Amino acid sequence: MKQRATHSDQRSFRGLILGGILLAMGLCVGANALFEQSLPLKSLPVLTKVQADLVATERTGRSVKFSDLKGKVVVCAYLYTVCPHGCAAITAQMQLLLKRFGERADFHLLSVAIHPDRDTPALLTNYAEAVGAKPDSPWWFVTGEQKSLWNFMTQELHLEPAKAIPEDERVNPLDHYEHDLRMVLIDRQGQVRRYYSVYHPQPEIAALMCENLPQDVQRLLDHPEL
Repeated sequence: MKQRATHSDQRSFRGLILGGILLAMGLCVGANALFEQSLPLKSLPVLTKVQADLVATERTGRSVKFSDLKGKVVVCAYLYTVCPHGCAAITAQMQLLLKRFGERADFHLLSVAIHPDRDTPALLTNYAEAVGAKPDSPWWFVTGEQKSLWNFMTQELHLEPAKAIPEDERVNPLDHYEHDLRMVLIDRQGQVRRYYSVYHPQPEIAALMCENLPQDVQRLLDHPEL
């Protein structure tokens, strides 16, 4: 009888120890969360600022300007509707961003045609509908004069210059141009804050970019001072 009581006491003692450990862990996690919340938010770097405007034709056929987006957080990238490389990965991220932030009046997406002779407003309209972008969605699909589009992406957003692919080096007959596959985050003042290689040969880096992009968009939306 005495031995059974001793075992019972030991079990109770172990239970108290385990409970104390779990309580301490919970307190530590809670304290750490409070500590992190109390830390000042780290500002994203300002990499460059858009100086010249872009005038282009939106899929609806109307003329739009990049300056019309002043006061909004913008995510911009090249688009080629039949791209055999990474445009699909970029479009997938655009779709996720639209779903998450599309109801906000201070958020916008911008897809710029790399091959405007092919990607006309009519074709971009069909493409936009296929990826779930409605006519009133905060997502522009723009085309226009190729040199003007390329100059804006290279000189203002500082993406790598696009270039034609020789016919004998093409993956398929539609593979006309090599272009930068990064997405660009632009703040309300037209400042480029970060680039995201969501289509990267190293899956770990691509996954990290896909995780960081919406987090950084959220930060700029919620904290304009950053």
